[in-house]
Amino acid sequence: MKTPFKSKEAHSLVREEHFIEALDPGIRLHLLEKRPKGLRRPEATNTLLFVHGQSTPAPVAFDLSLPGYSWVEFVARRGFDVFALSVRGYGLSTRPPELEEDFHGKSPAVRGITAVRDIKAAVEYICQKKEIEGLNLLGWSWGTTTTAAFTASNQARIRKLVLYAPFYAYDNPSKAALMEDPTRPGRLSPDFGAWRWVTEKEQRERWDSSIPKGQHNLWREEKAMQAWWREQLQFDPEGQHRRPKAVRVPNGARADGYDRARNKPLYDASQIQCPVLLIRGDHDQSSRDFEASGLFRALTKSRGKRYIIIGDATHFLQYERRREELFTEAQLFLETSSP
Repeated sequence: MKTPFKSKEAHSLVREEHFIEALDPGIRLHLLEKRPKGLRRPEATNTLLFVHGQSTPAPVAFDLSLPGYSWVEFVARRGFDVFALSVRGYGLSTRPPELEEDFHGKSPAVRGITAVRDIKAAVEYICQKKEIEGLNLLGWSWGTTTTAAFTASNQARIRKLVLYAPFYAYDNPSKAALMEDPTRPGRLSPDFGAWRWVTEKEQRERWDSSIPKGQHNLWREEKAMQAWWREQLQFDPEGQHRRPKAVRVPNGARADGYDRARNKPLYDASQIQCPVLLIRGDHDQSSRDFEASGLFRALTKSRGKRYIIIGDATHFLQYERRREELFTEAQLFLETSSP
């Protein structure tokens, strides 16, 4: 059977950095772009925008510098014009004032509704610059809620939507209770804070806890863990000088998780009409099957929806040994003709 993909060596790549104006004054957003050298005029079919999750900016989430680990390059070498957006507060995008202040007693910074506005700014910029009517969109983790929310209210702009490690709303009162004010049920705890420091130990423990005991070297290369942390730290000069070293992470995504646990979604999935791919690892402890299955059922108007589970994989599959299965399944979906 012939592969629909072009050779990995078929194209040398052009890399560009864009700093674009957000929809709100004083905010600039960073867009990474990689495309094949000599790419003809882009079209919606071969233009893709990546959007990250709650803790890592887009270059770290999708373009790890370790050879063979860049999802952006995997797609670009197959003839796509690829962009990766860091929403405000992440990477090289503007850090809002609330992220520069003491986090105690402050509202969670960079909620999903704000990230949706940044996605809108990025999509409009790309469509105008490339003279196209729409593009493909891919979100990871928290980014599956923000990209889907954008798609639900901007149908004409999105050709296909890929939701990797998808989240959606569900009823879990006990989980919600862990995050709310004990004196005011139904309200987020005032101790939540605007942002938090995250250390390498915390990142590693979260990832390690998803992998069966004794299987870590079979599922993941240690150099991938080290590169992932090192490249996160590069975007936080202040965090580099802390002891222990840490990265600053907005708490807006965690606050969105509180709403999801109370069955309050950021968007109405039944409004999405384009083809949607849901894809996750079977050992993902953040994106659970009941959430993804619930979302799949809620996508009642999606033309050509799919749900794929990859075995022996976690929430961080793009950095694991089976990552090309993730990349390939997403690519097949993007390159298949729409129904």
